[in-house]
Amino acid sequence: MDLSAIGRQFGLSEEQTRAAFDALTPVVASGMRRSAQSETGLQDILNSALNGNREVDTASGNDVLGQIFGSKDVSRGVAQQLSASSGIGAAVLKQLLPIVASVVMGQVAKKMGGGAAAPSGGGGLGDILGDILGGGQQRQQQPQSGGGGLGDILSDILGGGGQQRQAPQSQGGSLEDMLKDILGGGAQPEAMDQGRRRLDDVLGGGTQRGDDADILLDSVTRSVRQ
Repeated sequence: MDLSAIGRQFGLSEEQTRAAFDALTPVVASGMRRSAQSETGLQDILNSALNGNREVDTASGNDVLGQIFGSKDVSRGVAQQLSASSGIGAAVLKQLLPIVASVVMGQVAKKMGGGAAAPSGGGGLGDILGDILGGGQQRQQQPQSGGGGLGDILSDILGGGGQQRQAPQSQGGSLEDMLKDILGGGAQPEAMDQGRRRLDDVLGGGTQRGDDADILLDSVTRSVRQ
């Protein structure tokens, strides 16, 4: 499924759909990073990424949003906050949020070693977010095309392209061992920290867009709690 196909479901042009993904993706990533600060939150995210449904769909996306936002009011507030900057109605953004969340989770699965991300053909959403959520992995140069490839369109959403930080190896010596330790419960603090650093890299932590998304999500969360 590509941007055009998703946009048609909501009566959006491809340009409008790009704008919506540009606005929503960093905030979803911010929610995942924030949730991962707790041991159970980190385990839930990794378990969903490695064992969940890899299709782009609303149901799995709503499960993700429940994990990271905890309230439909937060999703509603995020959509309202981003409506003005994206030029897309808040109601449509709220409907797009679970789709964005399922795509982001699929990309986390791919980057964390859980296999393929959400299925896609050429220019599919998994490819689009491959660079976005690469967490600083060095981007390969994409061939230029008349309108710009879909990978190019969103390649800088989370500031991908910097030097990836090297996380220390776990005692088991591999990312797979580290993930098994975390998901199995009773993981050593070093494994938990390594998992968070890896997830932070995948989700664009420390970038300007990531920081801005953190501020927006914190503001929405405070407003909901009042």
